[in-house]
Amino acid sequence: MSAPREAGAALYTACAGVGVLVFFLGPALALLMDVPALPAATIGYAGIMLFTGGIAARYGFARGDTPWKQLFRNLLVAAAVTLMFYLVFLLLYFI
Repeated sequence: MSAPREAGAALYTACAGVGVLVFFLGPALALLMDVPALPAATIGYAGIMLFTGGIAARYGFARGDTPWKQLFRNLLVAAAVTLMFYLVFLLLYFI
């Protein structure tokens, strides 16, 4: 294991945990507060991004010099991948 991965394990796990909470609770609470479906779904996709970024950082997908850099790099990769799926969702949503 590399030093940033070991040092940031709690940080990465916390990021993934927040992502799970945002993914499950965010859209549900948004819909309960009468927020339209599109912003509620966007909240869910943000949760997916946080979760996948945290998991990718935990297992060292994109490496960084410090735990924060490693998390940031993996969140960028997760944002790019999640954006592709979000664009497909928007295409289906607006058709």
